[in-house]
Amino acid sequence: MSREGETMTQPRTAQCRGTARRLRSFLLTPHSLLLTLLLLAGCGPKPGTSAKSDEPKPVPVTVAASKAQTLRRTVPVSGTLYPYEDVMLAPKVGGKVVRALRDVGDRVAPGELLLEIDPTEYRIAVEHARPAYTAELRRLKLADVSITDAAFEKHLDKLDAVVEARANFALARSEQARIAEGVKNGAESRQALDSAVNRLAVAEARVELALTDARVLLSNARRLKAALDDAERRLADTELRAPVPPEWNDWLKLVGPTTTPFKYAVADKRVSAGSPVEAMPVTNCYRLVIDHALKFRAAVPERYAPEVTVGQQVEIVVDAHANKTFAGVVARINPTTDVTNRSFGVVIGVRNGDGKLKAGGFATAEIVVGSESVVTVPPEALVQFAGVNKVFVVNGDAAKVVEVTIGTRDKDWIEVGGLPAGAKVITSGHSQLVDGAPIRVR
Repeated sequence: MSREGETMTQPRTAQCRGTARRLRSFLLTPHSLLLTLLLLAGCGPKPGTSAKSDEPKPVPVTVAASKAQTLRRTVPVSGTLYPYEDVMLAPKVGGKVVRALRDVGDRVAPGELLLEIDPTEYRIAVEHARPAYTAELRRLKLADVSITDAAFEKHLDKLDAVVEARANFALARSEQARIAEGVKNGAESRQALDSAVNRLAVAEARVELALTDARVLLSNARRLKAALDDAERRLADTELRAPVPPEWNDWLKLVGPTTTPFKYAVADKRVSAGSPVEAMPVTNCYRLVIDHALKFRAAVPERYAPEVTVGQQVEIVVDAHANKTFAGVVARINPTTDVTNRSFGVVIGVRNGDGKLKAGGFATAEIVVGSESVVTVPPEALVQFAGVNKVFVVNGDAAKVVEVTIGTRDKDWIEVGGLPAGAKVITSGHSQLVDGAPIRVR
């Protein structure tokens, strides 16, 4: 019974109790009995008072509609940004550094000169090697030794020594034929014929010797050319230059063009003018990195293996630019799983033409693996108790409990499962609600 009903009935109850005490002092005569019954009948509660006090009042609530929206599915990862290429340069020859042209932070194009070593002794070696090679070419009547062996065999008849030997052979053969004819006619002696035959054999041998000498000359010329090439290479190696990466164009096809021309960045310089350097053991001089494009290496839990594929888009965030998202793409996937942490490695290509990202920095990222339509509700609509997630929905004039599963969270919404889109969910007044409780929408 409500407190209002109690207030209304208290005076009447007290009156009835007093009347009952007075009646006990009278004899129960017929007239007094009738009077008693009439008085007691007026002491009961008013009709309808108990029924009204038992009805619960509607709970005032606010509501919002659940919404369907397309939600991207992503795999969160974290890792380190590495340069596309990291190169430590060392000279191939030893000597004293004459000039060191670049320093940390400079940008250098492929093939650009970084450092020069004193070339004096290497230039002298070239000057000694070139005349010997040139002299052999003149004897061979060749411009260079790139001729093939088959072509050189045809070229042999142009060599002076071979021409002379073949001429002597032809003369000896002619003389031998003439003397042989004279022996038949009795004009020449047998001894003269024997001498002619010997001279022919000698002439033939000299032809073969001339041919062999020419082939040896070609071999020696090739050796001298190799020595000259080596001397020239060592002279060229006194200049340390930035390398040219052969696979750079292939990488650009994957990550897209950069906004600036390709250049290396000097990350470290270890020598100065006057410093001695050695080829063995090597003296590291410069460290160059390619940071127009970076390689973001991260570990992905193995449960996401079926979802992560090459070519998927990646959104990357670094602390230095917390309000900016950098685009990347999955470039490589490790085919094996690390047994220590049950994850597999991925390499994500990141464009960095503007140079805002620093190689070696830490980054977090989300690999976009797909999208799907989901139902969301405002965060204040979710009720969590004893491990159960539920919402109250409007069911006519009452509240109805619906258990839900929760997924992705955002500051303005929560993904829920088990609830259709368009349902009116209660966003306030939960503490006074139970399943079936009457409600009044404010």
